[in-house]
Amino acid sequence: MMKIEPTRRQLLRALCLGGAAAATTSLVGCGGEGAESGSGAAAAGDPVQGGDLVIALSYEPDTLNVYATHLMGDVQAFAVEGLLVPNEHMEYIPVLAKEVPTVENGLIVLHDDDTMDITYNLREGVQWHDGSGELTSADVKATWVALANPDWTAESKQGVDEIDSIDTPDDYTVVCHYNRQTPDFAQCLFTFGIMPAHLIEGVDMNDPNGEYNSTMVGTGPYKFVEWVRGDHITLERNEDYWGEEGPYLDTITIRFVTDENTRINMLKSGEIDFTYGIGFANYPQVENIEGMVTVANPLNSWQYVDMNCSVPGLDDVNVRHAISCAIDKQTLVDELFHGIPTAWHQPWTVSDPYHVEDFVTEWDYDVDRAKQILDDAGWVEGSDGVREKDGVRLDFVVGCSSSSVTDEAIQQVLMDSLKEVGINLTAENYAASTWTAMMYDGDYQIGLGRFITSPGATRTKMYASDGALNRGRWSSPEFDEASHQLDREMDEETRKELVKKCLEAFDEGMPQVIIYSNAEVDVYTNALQGLKLNPTNMTNFCQSASMWLQQ
Repeated sequence: MMKIEPTRRQLLRALCLGGAAAATTSLVGCGGEGAESGSGAAAAGDPVQGGDLVIALSYEPDTLNVYATHLMGDVQAFAVEGLLVPNEHMEYIPVLAKEVPTVENGLIVLHDDDTMDITYNLREGVQWHDGSGELTSADVKATWVALANPDWTAESKQGVDEIDSIDTPDDYTVVCHYNRQTPDFAQCLFTFGIMPAHLIEGVDMNDPNGEYNSTMVGTGPYKFVEWVRGDHITLERNEDYWGEEGPYLDTITIRFVTDENTRINMLKSGEIDFTYGIGFANYPQVENIEGMVTVANPLNSWQYVDMNCSVPGLDDVNVRHAISCAIDKQTLVDELFHGIPTAWHQPWTVSDPYHVEDFVTEWDYDVDRAKQILDDAGWVEGSDGVREKDGVRLDFVVGCSSSSVTDEAIQQVLMDSLKEVGINLTAENYAASTWTAMMYDGDYQIGLGRFITSPGATRTKMYASDGALNRGRWSSPEFDEASHQLDREMDEETRKELVKKCLEAFDEGMPQVIIYSNAEVDVYTNALQGLKLNPTNMTNFCQSASMWLQQ
């Protein structure tokens, strides 16, 4: 599934998605509070040290470098820390930095020429896992320098080119000189993680077998032990961790189990203690497993049908509008997915403070209108019922990840729905990493997946003409103008008005059909305490020091 910035991470926690735990006792639609079910969490006492936690992921990492991975950074989050992190409430909190920079605390200075300076004051005494010494401002600068190197094809480079230079007046002070004012500065750079200068300077960062890329050295609560390819990764407690809370677990074993039914059976047998991203259709199988807690919660994520605007037929906006009108989102959510996600029309989610209240797409479900749109645009049904025009047939491949039962279910609904209006779809399913790469490279016609993102209003990277995740090559001057202005606007009310303009252009151009505002089904042992599930693309494990197991 999918996560990304310019990274597939925003389309990737669509391989595996997450939200913030709540304390209600029945499943509710995930447009609001989350919900717990199952046998219930055991009453928590004081944290105790010890125990081994076994987690099953639906994928195996491609690299342990959090900036280079095409997949989620679940494993990396245990070991690699950034300066800041969005917490379970989608609020940025300090990690390796002592505080979050703001204008009010003087750590952000805005200049009349629309540039700005951001100062980070680092924690002292933070040790690298390999015993090489203390994290310093030199490591932060080295991280930026490595990412700014055009020879390194890292995936997550957002924010790098917004910084012209970095000063390090002492070991614990970092001053970043930005060439523009950007309110979403925390979305990627320095949030995914700080890399150790002594392991990244002067080396080929593209080498997947390089020391840092294959062993992962960080400052986090857990240290890398081993990677048994095709099976598991093992982590152990960092005895020298700087934080006041934890870490408590002895070890964490992360197993790679792509088949969802296998993961469900492993939950039932007690072979694993945690998994996430269970398909909505499989919710009844996991809601009452003895000794487990099942949580369904909102994410900062949306499910989409992506249409490649460079493909003949899909390059006609009328066809894209008709596809939208052919999809009954509410019935799909209710009948396939137990009403867990919220039928939705915009790429700002239910819980996102920037979503446009009461917005409804102009191209809502209406089969008759879909047919009329195609008729008026000159798309005529052939003898086999498939429409064509000027030698182009509305006959497309709809692709998705084979590890997502959710996407496969939507795939079948789309095939039936679009056939009714004269559009033929053929289903193709691919391994998660293959499909993610195909989507990222624009090697698809119609694609299913999800974006998940950090807090912030910007959608430039997904939909602007120059957006790294605009794989379908959609172009809208109106969207581009409003979106790029949004990326530089510091006033919140003005930003919300710009979001409205972006949404109007998005709906008119329809590069994607947004189906629903996403939620995630997570299942974990009721012995697990201190878990802080995360609704953003930073994974469920970016605050893992607090986790502990009741003995």
